[in-house]
Amino acid sequence: MADNVALRVFLVPENEIEGKFSVIRLKHPKSGTPVLCALDSSNKLYEIVHFMDEFSSWFAGNTVIQDGRLFILTVVDPLFFILSYVNQDGKFCPLEDLLIDADFPDMHFLSKCCSSEELLNIFDSKEAAGYRVLCYNNIKTLHWLQKKVEYLSSSLKQKQISINDGSKAACLQTNDDKENPEILQSYAYHLISDYLSEELSKELLKSLGLQIKEDKPKSENDAQGASKKQNTCTSPTDDYSKKYSMSSAQEKQKTKMSAAQKQLMKVDKKGMKTISSFFQKK
Repeated sequence: MADNVALRVFLVPENEIEGKFSVIRLKHPKSGTPVLCALDSSNKLYEIVHFMDEFSSWFAGNTVIQDGRLFILTVVDPLFFILSYVNQDGKFCPLEDLLIDADFPDMHFLSKCCSSEELLNIFDSKEAAGYRVLCYNNIKTLHWLQKKVEYLSSSLKQKQISINDGSKAACLQTNDDKENPEILQSYAYHLISDYLSEELSKELLKSLGLQIKEDKPKSENDAQGASKKQNTCTSPTDDYSKKYSMSSAQEKQKTKMSAAQKQLMKVDKKGMKTISSFFQKK
């Protein structure tokens, strides 16, 4: 094995272990940031996601792979990536003309990833001058996305996949947690929205009739009130040193003296030496 070959650990579908993949760089449909994807020999699109723990590596036979990341190939619908390039002006044009991006030249590979029937999920189609041209259809797109959410939520229920916090043991989950259709639908919607623009995500939410609770931002008055509570001084504010004097301390001491101590105070101490005087240097 050549020394300059970098080794990585990939998880791929079992039926694709012997397959060949071409790695391409696409624009993420939601964030617009670069994302690595892969195409197999049949032009099926996969997204490459990776996980990494700090200070990790792999042992492969007698070899140590320093890059401890785990790469996973997951099937992804290419229509999600195409959606970020559609025209909103209602004009027809070839798909190849839509997928032109100087920053992401690999986008043109997506024209080979979708069949004619699949493209009709988000486009209207017609023949013009011997060419097949497409026009974006928002109603079709929302209907297609709704079916995506329904299929995903039903799959979660059928496969009993936990969607709760990982700290919650499966044996402690109630039937409501596992089978509540609203919870499953809401979870499926958020997964689909990870591949949609903010505007299209809001349209999908409205079409599904879901109510997503959002945390209301704190008002300025609430923030000032919280700040005052944090800065409140809990120490005493009265100056007790003004009321406390030596005379009052002596009075307290006198009241607590025993009868023998009071009698000793009346003894004539003239000519007597104190105890400390016996320890002074002579």
